[in-house]
Amino acid sequence: MRTLRKLVSVIALSGMCLAAQAPSDGSSAGKKSTRHQVARPAKKDETAEKLRELTKMIEQLVTATQQSQQQNQEELRQTRQELRQTQQELRQTQQELRQAQQQLVRTQQTAQQPNVKIAAVEASAPPAQLDGDVQAQKIQADLAEIKSSLVATTATAQKAAKKVDELEHPSSISYKGVRITPGGVLEMTGYFRTHAMLSDQATPFSIIPLAGQANTKLTEFGQSARYSRINFRADSEAGTTRLTGYYDMDFLGVGTSANLNQTTGYSPRIRQVWGRAKFANGWTVTGGQMWNLVTLNRKGTDADSLFNPHIIEVQFSIGYDIGRFAELRVSKTLNKNFSLAFGLANPAYLSSGATAAVAGLASPGVGFLGNSQLNNCTLSTATPPVLTCTRSQLYSTNLAPDMIVKLAYDNPKWGHYELRGLSRLFRDRVVSTATVPGWNNIGWGGGIGAGAVIPLKPRKLDLFIQGLYGKGISRYQDAGQYDFVVRDTDHQMQMIESFSILAGLQAHPTPKLELDLVVGDEYYARTTYRDANGAIAGYGAPTVAGVTTTSTSPVNTGCYYETSALAVAAGVNPTCTGHNRNIWNARLYGYYDIYKGPMGTLRYGAEFDYLFRGTWSVNGLAPHGNMKTAFLTMQYLFP
Repeated sequence: MRTLRKLVSVIALSGMCLAAQAPSDGSSAGKKSTRHQVARPAKKDETAEKLRELTKMIEQLVTATQQSQQQNQEELRQTRQELRQTQQELRQTQQELRQAQQQLVRTQQTAQQPNVKIAAVEASAPPAQLDGDVQAQKIQADLAEIKSSLVATTATAQKAAKKVDELEHPSSISYKGVRITPGGVLEMTGYFRTHAMLSDQATPFSIIPLAGQANTKLTEFGQSARYSRINFRADSEAGTTRLTGYYDMDFLGVGTSANLNQTTGYSPRIRQVWGRAKFANGWTVTGGQMWNLVTLNRKGTDADSLFNPHIIEVQFSIGYDIGRFAELRVSKTLNKNFSLAFGLANPAYLSSGATAAVAGLASPGVGFLGNSQLNNCTLSTATPPVLTCTRSQLYSTNLAPDMIVKLAYDNPKWGHYELRGLSRLFRDRVVSTATVPGWNNIGWGGGIGAGAVIPLKPRKLDLFIQGLYGKGISRYQDAGQYDFVVRDTDHQMQMIESFSILAGLQAHPTPKLELDLVVGDEYYARTTYRDANGAIAGYGAPTVAGVTTTSTSPVNTGCYYETSALAVAAGVNPTCTGHNRNIWNARLYGYYDIYKGPMGTLRYGAEFDYLFRGTWSVNGLAPHGNMKTAFLTMQYLFP
């Protein structure tokens, strides 16, 4: 038990203190502002207090575990005694069955003897033995009764044996009436990319190198264990209400560049923390951080019935509609096939650029939202020199939560089907000047989507497909593009139209082998307007009109050169800001379970990805890029 106490403490300290810096999911988006900000220092005493609270909780949990083990041992002794008694009854029943079968054989042989004289039989045998057919029927009836008793006794023995196994290998810990089930994955993954991204196991799909950029000249190899996960689930009942709590974390937290655009990336990184109450009348209320309703379910609309492709790539796949942040969800089971859910999700705005007069799109942040990413620092020539750093703010000042609704249909034979809708409210602020008062602008975005998980061959082959279309919805698409542009003429927000689709096959040829194929695509439409000088500006603008072009207009000339100096030497603009037109990928991956049993699962896996990125043409130049990535992983899944 002392070893267990040390192990749990090490796990807790690892989650609190050992998370290193890496890109969070969706970290490539929402970094367009250039405001200055000073990061607040960490509060060591708060961290120490959290550690003390966590240590106290662990000690209570260990004490409860000891009490639970003692109780389980007593139940185990009683159950073993019941099992021995049941097995004895089973042996007695089997013996009676064998005797009845032997008697039946003897009776049938007697009935088939043609040379036996009936008179002699009548003189020497009782009446019950005179007719062999009648005797055989009687014994067959007795035999059927014994067989029925044998089936019932066997079922009782199997039930008792299962109970013994559950007591010997408990899957949960009993604590004050709550069943606590620990879980997680210990993972070690190696990866190789044909272009360097310096992004650990998560690939930022939207910014892979184009054409002849510098990183296209370098390959990249790395190994990481940071996607190992630790989780636990707590279940209890209060009358007819079922209560569930879930906590899940990994080690992919980051420092000052953490944001909540697509998932949260703070250290230690919380993947999921939610609580749920299920009522007998079919209503369910769930609150916390979870995979949002925009994500495909395997069944129903609950937070723990998610369909998640088993991809080794941490950023999942192009076309996978995701969101993992705070949400309040209310759902209702309509009947045995239909369920309806509504969610209020924590919002974030991803702008592709704005004029200096627009505020509220990226907040400097205060308190625990004081994160910012350091872009560059310059040292002045003054005496003494002054260091000036530029920081990108990572948050938007939001107006209202994102609203998501989902209708799901489930059939044991035909699979899971769902429809979902998304509505979003945006706001920006035009700041006051000495002569013109400021004002707020309101924008609306939204979309519709659908998905299905279809069992082509039950337990062997599943087809899954999903899609999402709308305006201002890119936050929920895996590549993490922009939601809108801000026109410099009237400062109104113009939503970017986008579409995503994902399809694939999930196969289990044998119980130990899984092979999957996934293809996905995301498309972002041109969203342009005429700026104050009459030039075409906005997302994907097709031309560059010299120095009068606004900051939202792309430039592609520098994308073909390894360095800016080479572009300048060639007499072209060294800028490479081409806006993405579409990004797609295809991936093949699989796992083989070396061991699967009471001690958990040990598996090996491999994956190969092909990724393509294409941009909108600017003055006839439309650079593109592609990248190949290979993964090898070893995973141990907790039992």
